This record gives sequence, structure tokens and C-alpha cells, in this order.
Amino acid sequence: MQKYQTKLSRQRGFTLLEIMLVMVLMAVVLSSVSLSFDIRSDQSKVEDEAKRLQAVVQLASDYALLNNFQLGLRLDENSYQFLVYDGEKWQALDGDKMFDQHELEEGFELQVSIGEIPWLENYDEDEGLFFDSDDEDDEDGKKKLIPQVYLFSSGEITPFSVQFIFSRPFSSEDEIVYQVSGESELPLKVEKLTEGR
Repeated sequence: MQKYQTKLSRQRGFTLLEIMLVMVLMAVVLSSVSLSFDIRSDQSKVEDEAKRLQAVVQLASDYALLNNFQLGLRLDENSYQFLVYDGEKWQALDGDKMFDQHELEEGFELQVSIGEIPWLENYDEDEGLFFDSDDEDDEDGKKKLIPQVYLFSSGEITPFSVQFIFSRPFSSEDEIVYQVSGESELPLKVEKLTEGR
């Protein structure tokens, strides 16, 4: 009988402290794992990109007003960036990650209209619309950066509109189009368009 009792006393389970320690370690490991896929719908991706541009232009305009700078917005087929005029030439606005060049993910296309005129600097029927028509280089051998939209230190902007067009490659689904537009002053207006291009 004594043998049986000593055998039982040696068979212990885990203590509450040991169980809690394991749970804390598992929580730390799980919190350090980040999911790398995007679970947003295509519609929300396009809307988020349009609203991001709206917010960043507002911040840039406030920055220009407070610092008495002349800023510009340069838009390409699938990216945009902010430029500052240093008195001689336009250059990338450094110092804040928000104003760095923002690349859109695959499937996005930007179409820009300045005022009521589509921005067609260099159009080739075979190649499509390109925004980089300046073949001129500056003294450093880099392409000159010239904005399409100007954000003046007075708070005024160039009237423009940008369409964020999203379509999945090899998909029969309709394009999702949001438009960001501004007249001569802020705030910009974001709207969903039912028709594309």
C-alpha cells in the first residue's frame, strides 16, 4: 500500500505557474508573427488609396502654408510624389516619409486631368499614356522633375482630378474607379465613379 501512495505522490501534473508561463510564451510568439496578406476588398483598397491622396495633399498644403514653400505634386501612371521648389529647380521633398514617392500596387492606374484638359504630354497609340515627356536632363544627368499640380504657399492649388482605376489582370470583373478632384482650393473631393475612363 505504501508503494502505491509513493507512486501517486510522484505523479504530479503541471502547476498553474507552469501553464501560465507556457501561455504567455505562446502569446508572445503569436503576436510577433505578422500576416503578410491583405484581407481588404478591392473596393476598399481603391477607396483607401484615393483617401490617402486626399489627406496627404491637405498635409502638404498646410506644410507649404506654414513654411512659405511652393510645393508640387508629380503624378505618374502608378505613383505620385511631392516636390519642392528651391528657387532654381524642383526637387523631391525630403525629410518626411509621408511626402516620399508613393507606389501603387499592381492593378492600379492613375489618369490625371489638369483643369478640364486630360494630361497628355506624350501619347503614343501603341504604348498608351506616359507622363514622362521631358527628355531633358539637369546638370547631374537626372531627369528633371516637374509637377503637374502646384500647391502654393497661399493655400491655393491647381485645379485637377485624378482617377484611381483598379482592375485585376485576366479578370472579367468591372474596373473600380474612384476620383479625387480639387478646384482652386482645398479640401479635395473623393467620389466613386460608376463608369471608368
